[in-house]
Amino acid sequence: MMHPLVIKLIPNDPMAGTSAIADLKSDHAPCACGKGRLLGAIALLVVSISLTCFRGAAAVAQVPLFVAGDRVCFIGDSITHSGYYSDDVLLFYATRFPKARFEVINCGISGDTAYGAVRRFEEDIAIHRPTVATIMLGMNDVRRDLHDETRTSQEDIEQRRQAMEFHAKYMERLAGRLDALGCRIIFITPSIYDQTAQLPEKNHFGTNDSLAAFAELARGLASHHNGFVVDFNRAMARINAEAQAMDPSFTITGADRVHPGEPGQMVMTYLFLKAQGLPGIVAAVVVDAASGKSSGERCTLSDVVTGGNTVSFDCLAESLPFPIGRRAVPALALVPFMSDLNREPITITGLDPGRYELLIDGETVLEASADELSRGVDLALNERTPQYRQAHKAKAIRDHRHDVISWRLRTIRAVEHFMINLAKDLDRGDQAAVDAFVVKRLKSAKEEGRLYEAGQLETYQQWHPRLAELESRVAEATDALWKTCQPKVHHYLIRPKA
Repeated sequence: MMHPLVIKLIPNDPMAGTSAIADLKSDHAPCACGKGRLLGAIALLVVSISLTCFRGAAAVAQVPLFVAGDRVCFIGDSITHSGYYSDDVLLFYATRFPKARFEVINCGISGDTAYGAVRRFEEDIAIHRPTVATIMLGMNDVRRDLHDETRTSQEDIEQRRQAMEFHAKYMERLAGRLDALGCRIIFITPSIYDQTAQLPEKNHFGTNDSLAAFAELARGLASHHNGFVVDFNRAMARINAEAQAMDPSFTITGADRVHPGEPGQMVMTYLFLKAQGLPGIVAAVVVDAASGKSSGERCTLSDVVTGGNTVSFDCLAESLPFPIGRRAVPALALVPFMSDLNREPITITGLDPGRYELLIDGETVLEASADELSRGVDLALNERTPQYRQAHKAKAIRDHRHDVISWRLRTIRAVEHFMINLAKDLDRGDQAAVDAFVVKRLKSAKEEGRLYEAGQLETYQQWHPRLAELESRVAEATDALWKTCQPKVHHYLIRPKA
């Protein structure tokens, strides 16, 4: 049964990404500043309008793990189209559960909306027969142009209300169509618009407050559709606020206040995996050199030999450490990814005091004291280990796969979605006519300085004739990724440092 959902924000909650709106609650006096007036208008809008949606429940169940055989469609806009978070989720699963293969399909299109996702549903989403779908939309629905310190008129408020209603209407239609396919739905609250950083880019202040309202809508939809929620918006706003308290120019997004770079995408990956409750241990080894007792978590130890302050054994781990790309490393200072999701400890007790070296497959990977080894040494980021090198081979394959999908295949889909499919009197089945349309539109885009559009059209011209080749490259890379992550036995030797 349908119910109106009154979207409410907690204005002074840093999780909601709001900064100055707390003044509105003090004595109900209007704030003299433009930002205060704008936030007052947004707050009034958000608490007063009723969106055609479903009333959310108090809580939504934990996001389930992906399982072998799943086909997961990540539906979104440019943050999904060209972003890394969905591919990082795939890479994490391939390294952590290499025998439970499933498919990840990027269904993001730059510039898209909930309406657009419904319009392309059959040919770009349903065609993949998803068993799971994630939805992160809103950044283009929210109408950033309707937000800044001056946009406080009744007409502005009405236009924002209409934008919210339109988003709600088509999010419900999208969820309904996914329901009809019988797939599980994961609603991801929109990543933030950074309205608080001191950046040169124009600040459409209030945008993230409206996105927070969209997040509440997602929670209500999840409740009605027996779906699940991953909250990016609140968590990213909190991280932003904490970092900006020390550096006002810090942003978790890009300089445009919208598109997270690789550190921001890595934060999003962390938030998604944490919402699924994934295990933090890659493999954990414990050996007592004195007694010879040993144990392993997510790994199997064999041929354990101890004596004379020397320990050796063979280890077959179930997983590989997750490989952190160098451009994503700053994210490790923002979220506890390593401690929560990527631990590979080795603990050796019972050694006499002194310095020791650890060799894996005959190569020295670290030196440590007996005391350090007794407390445990984490190998997850140790670049010398064979398992680390194996994981980075997998990452290189993932990176190639990402490039083919994000910069070629999804751009082709974007041109079809926004240009070819909307062209009047164009027979889409006549490729010669389509090619002529693309040539004509590319010419006008260059002449009129629409450089981003021109780049998309050039990508279409170059790669659409080779579409089958691109799809084959993705399939080969996906096979290679899972194959590269398969477990291998490694020989460990701990001995006194000469």
